[in-house]
Amino acid sequence: MSTSKIQMFRYQPELAGTVIYWSLTGVVLFLSIIGLLEHQGAINLFSIVTFIIFLIIGYLGTRRKMILTGNQLKVYAILPKNCYQIDISEISEISIGKMGVTIIVDNQIYTYIMLPPSKKSFVKTINQQVMFNGKLYGQI
Repeated sequence: MSTSKIQMFRYQPELAGTVIYWSLTGVVLFLSIIGLLEHQGAINLFSIVTFIIFLIIGYLGTRRKMILTGNQLKVYAILPKNCYQIDISEISEISIGKMGVTIIVDNQIYTYIMLPPSKKSFVKTINQQVMFNGKLYGQI
């Protein structure tokens, strides 16, 4: 595989953070619906604003991604300050679970929830990287 090819994979953070984020996103949607129903179905400014906030939060929640370049795994979160890079050569272990993958780098553990096609593609792609020296545990 060419080291210049860039691969992108969608992810969600560990389970607790994902559940909290999407629960709060749902609360914003319900606030919008409650505001709409409080005025007997008449569209009001509160409902419009809270629904737009829901759309923005929902969109941002789906934009989390990992980009695998030739020698780095770049992890992009919602906030730019939470983005980081992992050198592929420093990955000591990747554990493949039912809902995602866990990456261990220098005694730091990174857990990601991924859909099965994305998880399968990620594991296959990282295993083909020349710089990857770590071990893979689990089945896809």
